Amino acid sequence: MGATGQKMYSPEQKRSDRRGQEDERMFRIEGVDRDAEFKTLENTPDLFHIALKEDPKSGSRFHVRNGKGSDFDIVYYDNNDDLEDTKSYPKYVKPPYMADYCIYDENDTGTLWLEFFDGVRDMMFEELNEYTIVLTRLVLSVTDIEVYCTDFRILWFVPENERLHVREHLPEDTDRESLLYIRKERASGIEDGRFRTLSSTYAFHNVFLMQWILGGRRLSDYRFITVEIEEFGGIGAVLSYCERFRIGFERFGLKFVQPGKEYIGKFRLEELKKFFVLDVQDEEANEGNTLTIPSFIALSKIKFIKGIPHSVDGSDLTPEFRADMDEYYDGLFGDEKVLGVMIRGTDYVTAGMKGDRKMATADQMAPLIHEWVGRYGFERVFLATEDEDALEYMRQEFGSLVVALSQERLRVSDLRQNEILTDYEKEHGDGMYEEKLEDTTINYFYALYILSKCDSFVSSGRCNGSEIVLSLNNGRFSNYYKFAVGVEHSACSEVS
Repeated sequence: MGATGQKMYSPEQKRSDRRGQEDERMFRIEGVDRDAEFKTLENTPDLFHIALKEDPKSGSRFHVRNGKGSDFDIVYYDNNDDLEDTKSYPKYVKPPYMADYCIYDENDTGTLWLEFFDGVRDMMFEELNEYTIVLTRLVLSVTDIEVYCTDFRILWFVPENERLHVREHLPEDTDRESLLYIRKERASGIEDGRFRTLSSTYAFHNVFLMQWILGGRRLSDYRFITVEIEEFGGIGAVLSYCERFRIGFERFGLKFVQPGKEYIGKFRLEELKKFFVLDVQDEEANEGNTLTIPSFIALSKIKFIKGIPHSVDGSDLTPEFRADMDEYYDGLFGDEKVLGVMIRGTDYVTAGMKGDRKMATADQMAPLIHEWVGRYGFERVFLATEDEDALEYMRQEFGSLVVALSQERLRVSDLRQNEILTDYEKEHGDGMYEEKLEDTTINYFYALYILSKCDSFVSSGRCNGSEIVLSLNNGRFSNYYKFAVGVEHSACSEVS
């Protein structure tokens, strides 16, 4: 028993209690445990805020005296306890994966991202917990959304309302675009890109993210915002996130900057400016007026960032760089009809990527490519890959049809388990890592740009590179197919 009299459970007990479940990590509503003493609170509108001031640890339990019905307990689970399926991340990505909401204010709507509810007419949730209670209060007070649930205990926390429907069964049509469906099972919403079906913590995080970043401070005290961009990302990731952060935080009147930085991720800023337009520095940004985002990873799966469809376009390239790439494409293909193919391998294999970030192999993609070549009459196949094995397979399979840039490539067998390309390049760079990085980066972006100019595009899976290609193309592909071999019951996730 802790100093405040909170009953604690060991990690083993918690896993046993939740075996077969994928519950969220916040205060859950449970029956009264009479076998131990723990702190007693009153069921007031500030119940959860009062409990959070006790600095609860995962497993902390409070008894609640309830003037509106039976007494109950609330049990706290940290937002990072088993929230993420760690297999869905590369081994080099470390927790925390999710924001820790110890401080928030549902009444401070100026710091809430209420655009998350745009287009939503109905919301329903499967489990009554802190986050679904708070979200219900919020949508009933600031939107016209109808709310559905099957747990009558919601009325202990939310006054009766004509838009609050407590029913024996939830509506069955759960796949409509106008429905926000908050499931009990873990789901981030990024699985289908719609962010309409997701679990409690992700739904809450999408709305309250700015309050997590502020941590109780006033938004009006800040003009800029920054985050440490991880070194493992390539140029596609860096450009994509810089642009998305710029667009996203403009909604709160903040300019995204990288103050005093010589590097963005692994790239030297002055080198990048030769090729890309990057407005990420401001002389007026300083420690006092610049917010720092606590975790890069915690922003990587929410609609606020991932819902921005076009992360990079032609305006992000210097005119000289774009003209050089256009000239190169015209000299290479002229008016030929070209199918662009991206195959990521190497560290996507050794890092153990799962889910929609698991890449299809060349032999898995070949039947579709053969079909499209025959059906649409492609005269060339432009292949973008860093994987020598993939290039060899495609040349054996499609012969002279395949065109690829001349560059240094690796095989999966060249890398150790969990090793990423950045680490390999540093280890084998013969002291010339930074000098080689510029050539590697520009080569890579040439490939992305050429892909974006092709008639159609096939991608081995979800990666920042394929997102850059789609963004540069801006919907002009005649056909597009993204494999998703790591997603259950799905061979692809997008076809047009």
